[in-house]
Amino acid sequence: MRAEQRRRRLNFMLLSGFFSFILFCYSYDAKVTSYNTTLYAFSYKYGFISRAFIGTVYQEVGRLFGLDMLHYSSALTFTQIITGIFFLDMFLFFGFIYKWTKMEHIRYTELLIIIMALLTIPMFSSKYNFGRVDIYMFGLSVLGAIIIVSERCRLLLIPIVAAGCMVHQGYVFMYFNIILVLLICRFFTVSKNPVSDKKNRVVYGILFGTCFVVGSALFLYFEFFSRMNGDQIINEIIRNASAVSFHGDYHKTLIDHEILGKDLAGDERGFHLENFIQTPFFLILTSPFLWLWYRYVREIIKRVETTEEKIKYFFVISGFLTLIPNYALKVDYARWTYAAAVYFLVVTLSLIAMGDQVVIESLTAVRQLQKGHPWLVLIIPYLIILVPFWDVYYDQVLKNLGDWVIVLVDGRFPGLGLAEAVLQNGGV
Repeated sequence: MRAEQRRRRLNFMLLSGFFSFILFCYSYDAKVTSYNTTLYAFSYKYGFISRAFIGTVYQEVGRLFGLDMLHYSSALTFTQIITGIFFLDMFLFFGFIYKWTKMEHIRYTELLIIIMALLTIPMFSSKYNFGRVDIYMFGLSVLGAIIIVSERCRLLLIPIVAAGCMVHQGYVFMYFNIILVLLICRFFTVSKNPVSDKKNRVVYGILFGTCFVVGSALFLYFEFFSRMNGDQIINEIIRNASAVSFHGDYHKTLIDHEILGKDLAGDERGFHLENFIQTPFFLILTSPFLWLWYRYVREIIKRVETTEEKIKYFFVISGFLTLIPNYALKVDYARWTYAAAVYFLVVTLSLIAMGDQVVIESLTAVRQLQKGHPWLVLIIPYLIILVPFWDVYYDQVLKNLGDWVIVLVDGRFPGLGLAEAVLQNGGV
């Protein structure tokens, strides 16, 4: 790397690191919610149960260092350390991608890094998602992306996928797509060496199949077969969850669902209602980004020619659709939307670093739009207004809008019981 390139890289990373620190300080709430602390009470000492990976690590750290971890202060400290490790993982990804990107394409990498940082830092430092399982799942997939782009330590992808599912079986719908799609991209990468291409296809085909089978098997097990002895262990888990949570306020519904296997669909009617009302507002507010995404996808489609390219970019474009079951059945729409956004960011950044000409040419075409649409320079400042994402609610503004609509409609049509349904879930 020439001196000019090294200087630009160093300046960009220092500047982005400085603003990231400011963004973190602005967003940081320094509180771990009951959902996230309750998981620290789960452990594999009760059997191979759902979502116990984090709690097992948490409790084993205590045993290793002779610490009593059943205190909220320990949970807060552990969460702070994990969050720091995650941000280090993310910035390592940025650094490697920046290093592997050719100088003539570096402006695209810089812009996408800024967008990803603006989405991610507030997401995992504000109160709703500080210490959330998503930080583990996404962090593992980011590590997987580094491995795939670098083509080193590729066998580590298998335990990475397994760990993601052990953190939360929802990993297969949320962040597993990043690893699978990048493996597909590597499988279809063509060089001037037919022998090397054939060997790589065998390696990446086996990796894809193994990761897919491991992820699918763990999902099925945790979803349907891991709640066999809930009645025997629930009292101890409740006691530990109360001890490790702020003021003893553990997350009852999480334990009911994961330990006892109760169906919570009926209890979440108010949350589904919030999603239904807030989503149209969210789509309107994010329409500039949706328009840019549409133009980017259209440019990719225009450039694919061979059958192999059609297969490859079909998965690149549609990989985020693994989130459809979450949107259909679950209620944390902000988390699903964040996962969809960072899917495209991580995959696009990885493909730029891999020198993918279709993606690079498509980004170049989208960049030309700025000449006819000068308002595009406001995209980054506008994004700052929309973050951080929460969980069920997209953000405070949309929650207020949704509550206003619910109160208005419920007042005019009291028979619908909208406010009553939402109040049952602590809304309005």
